[in-house]
Amino acid sequence: MKPPTFFKSLTSIAIIFTALIANLDDLSAHTIPKPRDANSDKLVQNSQQQADNLLTSGNQKFQNKDYAGAIADFSKSIQLSPNFEKAFYNRGVAYDQSGNRQSAIDDYSQVIKLNPQNTNSYFNRAVSNQKLGDKQGALSDLDRVIQLDPNYIDAYLNRGNLLQSSGDLQGAIASFSQAIKIKPDRSDAYLNRGLAKYKLADRQGAIEDYNLAIKANPDYHLAYNNRGWAKADLGDIKGAIADYDRAIQLNSNFYLSYYNRASIRRKSGDQSGAVADYDKTIQLKPNYASAYNNRGLAKKSLKDFQSAINDFTKTIEILPDFAEAYYNRAATRQDLKDRSGAVSDFKTAAKLYQQQGKKKESTDALNFVWQVQNQK
Repeated sequence: MKPPTFFKSLTSIAIIFTALIANLDDLSAHTIPKPRDANSDKLVQNSQQQADNLLTSGNQKFQNKDYAGAIADFSKSIQLSPNFEKAFYNRGVAYDQSGNRQSAIDDYSQVIKLNPQNTNSYFNRAVSNQKLGDKQGALSDLDRVIQLDPNYIDAYLNRGNLLQSSGDLQGAIASFSQAIKIKPDRSDAYLNRGLAKYKLADRQGAIEDYNLAIKANPDYHLAYNNRGWAKADLGDIKGAIADYDRAIQLNSNFYLSYYNRASIRRKSGDQSGAVADYDKTIQLKPNYASAYNNRGLAKKSLKDFQSAINDFTKTIEILPDFAEAYYNRAATRQDLKDRSGAVSDFKTAAKLYQQQGKKKESTDALNFVWQVQNQK
C-alpha cells in the first residue's frame, strides 16, 4: 500500500470589499430635524458644520490608515449629527478595516435604516457577515444589492463565491455567468466559474474558462495556476508544467504555484524537481505542513530516508493531528528497519484516522501494525 499523497489545487475565493469612503458631496443626503426658529437654525447649521469638518478629518486619518483616529472623528461627528449617514458609513468601513466586524455590521445596518437604498452598505455588510461565518446573512444582503442594482457586478461575484463555498456549484456558475454577461472582460469571474466547473469534474469546461480569463488578462497568474492543475488531471503534464512555469514567471512569490508544480513533478516521476519546488514553497511559506509532508514523500522515493523522516517530523510539529504524516513516517521508519518506531507511528495514525472518521485508513494502519510486529 502506498502512503497517502495530498495534492492541492488553488481555491480562488476572492471576497471583494468595497472600502469606499463617503465624502461630503456623495451618498444620499442625511436627515436633519426641521428647525423651529432662527436661533435653532443657526445652532443646527453650526452643529452640522462641525460634523462635516469631523467627517473630513476622519477621512484624512482613514487614508493614512489611522483607523482608530478615524473612528474617533466619525463617532464625534455622529454625536453632533445623530442621523449623519455618511459618518455611520465611513465609521463602518473604518471598523471593517481594523477588524471589528460586528461594529462594522452595526454601522452598516444604521446606514440602511437611514437610507434603505444604500447598496454599498448592504454589500459591505454582506462581506462582514461572511467573515463572521454568517453565510446566509451575507447571501441575503447580496440578493438585496442585486435587487436594488441589477448591474452591481461585485455582488454577483461574491454571491458566486459564497454559493461555491457552500457547495451550490450550479448556483455559483449561474452567478458568475451573470457577472460575465454584465462585464465580459472580467477575468476573475471566468477564473471562479472555471473553479466551480473544475469541482463539478468538468475539466475541459474549466480550462475553457481559464483560457478566457487569460484572454481578458494575459498576466493573470492565478488563471495559469488553476489551468495547470486541470491540464494535469487530463494527462497533459507538459502543458501543466508550462502553465506553472508561466504562473511563477508572472508572480515568483506565490507559493501554491511552486507547490502544485512540485506535486505534478512528483506524480510524473521527477522527484528531484519536486524537492526543489517544495523547497521554494517552504521558503515562501515556512509553516506549510503539506509541503513538508509531500517533500518527505519525494525524498522517500529518492531513498533519502532520514531526510524524509525529518520532513514528516516537521509536519507533525506544525500539525500534531496530521495523521498522514505519522503514517508516512511509519512507512519510512520501516524502510530503515526501525520496527518499534514504525509500530508506534502506525498506531498513532490509526488513532487519529479513527478520530477523524476515516475508518478505512484507520484499519489499513492497524493492519500494518500487525504486519510489522509479525515480520521475521
